[in-house]
Amino acid sequence: MSGARMAGWLFADLLLVMVVVTLGGETTKGAGAHIRPELTAGPTSTPTLTPTVSAPAPGTPAGGLDPHTRSISVRTDPGDLVGGSDAAAASIRRQVAQKAAQFQGERAAFVIVFGNAGRLPGGAVDTRSSTEYAEAVARLLPSAKPDFFPPYDEKIIRSYHNTDPRVPSGTAEIELFFLLH
Repeated sequence: MSGARMAGWLFADLLLVMVVVTLGGETTKGAGAHIRPELTAGPTSTPTLTPTVSAPAPGTPAGGLDPHTRSISVRTDPGDLVGGSDAAAASIRRQVAQKAAQFQGERAAFVIVFGNAGRLPGGAVDTRSSTEYAEAVARLLPSAKPDFFPPYDEKIIRSYHNTDPRVPSGTAEIELFFLLH
């Protein structure tokens, strides 16, 4: 294929990307606004469909998750917690309650727990054990601070392994998402 033809296709692809980015960046007038089509008659008596935007009632929250997350981290022996140790569970509950107290008056809407439960021979993070550890921590959150965390549900409080080699074994990082006000 000649250089001129390749440049034409490249230009067309770039134009398509710009259109997609532009359309993806479009927003409505104010969060929580509702778009409602309105049927009107034009000068030629041909009805046209024109969207109208209505703003939410005053005092109505904008909705959605705040993109600025907060996080806390807790530590215990992963094997003890996954194995059912009451002392390890009490330690996690105590740490969570203490660290979540800084968010007085807030309530977590969505939570992700990233666990690290150690390394395999060769240095790679043990993803299976780390995910089990994160799950064990996640299940304790609602009982650690019921007025702050939502009831446990895998769709709202999610568990994953943490593969960051700088994170020490036994660390659970809890990423907190709040609702926009």
